[in-house]
Amino acid sequence: MSSTKAPVSTTKFRVAIVGAGLGGLLLALFLQKYSTDIDVDIYESAAKLAELGAGIGVWPRIAGTRDSAEMALYYRKADEPEEVDVRAIEPALLTFRRSDLQAVLVKHLQAADRIFYSKRLAAYVEPKAGSLDPIVLQFKDGTTATCDLLVGSDGIRSAVRRTMFSELADAAKDNGDSEQAAKLRSMIDPVWSGQVAYRGVVPVDKLEGSAFTDIDKPVIFIGKNKNVISYPISRGEAVNIAAFVRTPGGEGTTYEGPWVTECTGPEVAEKFEGWSSGIQDLLKAMDKPLDWAVHTVRELPTNVSGRVALIGDAAHAMTPHQGSGAGQAIEDGFILATILSHPSVKLSNVSKALKIHDELRRSFAHGVQLASQQNADLYHLYRLGWEHITAAQSSKGDYPREMLDAIGDELESAMRWALHGSILEDQQKALKLLEQL
Repeated sequence: MSSTKAPVSTTKFRVAIVGAGLGGLLLALFLQKYSTDIDVDIYESAAKLAELGAGIGVWPRIAGTRDSAEMALYYRKADEPEEVDVRAIEPALLTFRRSDLQAVLVKHLQAADRIFYSKRLAAYVEPKAGSLDPIVLQFKDGTTATCDLLVGSDGIRSAVRRTMFSELADAAKDNGDSEQAAKLRSMIDPVWSGQVAYRGVVPVDKLEGSAFTDIDKPVIFIGKNKNVISYPISRGEAVNIAAFVRTPGGEGTTYEGPWVTECTGPEVAEKFEGWSSGIQDLLKAMDKPLDWAVHTVRELPTNVSGRVALIGDAAHAMTPHQGSGAGQAIEDGFILATILSHPSVKLSNVSKALKIHDELRRSFAHGVQLASQQNADLYHLYRLGWEHITAAQSSKGDYPREMLDAIGDELESAMRWALHGSILEDQQKALKLLEQL
């Protein structure tokens, strides 16, 4: 009489990634590269991947090598009729159209068939501490799924963060600490940065004959309470634009109205009245730009709880003024994949391993988040004596020119970490910490 034994599973644990944006996709790709015994499922709320065509930039810290495609970054003051050069930073920036990069990532993902669409997470249920039972995912369509480890890469309005911090707040309340409970609950929802961004992409042929000529380089145009960022994407066929308008005193307040609406190029240009003719022509050329209320996430005391982790905007959504929001999501995915794929990490100790990720990534990303806001203060002429210069004086050029040199020096210093550091250094730190696991 013969018997057949069930095959022995070679999977050490199953990872569920909620959110198929850049952070989630790159985490899956890094896991694919570094491990053969981790199963990955991705749950995406959208019916298909249709990211906006906006651009992103990648710095040498992540790119890891100098490349002929890297471009110098230029800063100019443009809230007066004639633009004034402020500073140029060495060639360092690689730019991409976000949707193009996302499509490439999916193409190289061997488990692309494990991306489940139209799956919007409502909440998750994690077993009691010490139990190795699966985590249960509850979706808004009424279906459920299970995993051993959950990664929330679901953006600034993260459902994973909502469940995590609701449970942490409940635990604090049960322990009699109502003040801590209220503080934890305040971290669930995003907060308004006080800024609105008008985002769009303009084909370069639409700019022919215009006063805007910087189609081949990244430029940050600064001015009182406002700034404009432009850089080439899609192999130089288009220019990505983000124009920011700041409401003094608006940071931390509640934004009234929808976060994203559609507007027109001329409407955006009107908000930059008095700026250079090049900026006026650039903004007018935008076709149906999107009006985004820029929100951020408060500084979180932890990005992990049990067998659940937050990455990317779910953990540290920031203003884009260091061009590092997407980059920090990439770093999260790289370090987390390094940790999870390590031979010493098993289901029984994965919660301890996640604490290593939290130790390495949370404070660093928060530092970038703070630096992004400090850069915004420089772009909007809020610091280094500029707070005493009125918008009217700024637009007339009524200020000492050495004040621009001070801004240039500060900006160059603020971007040094992205130009000269390396994420590989943090990977080595992670490997050393894993030896003690």
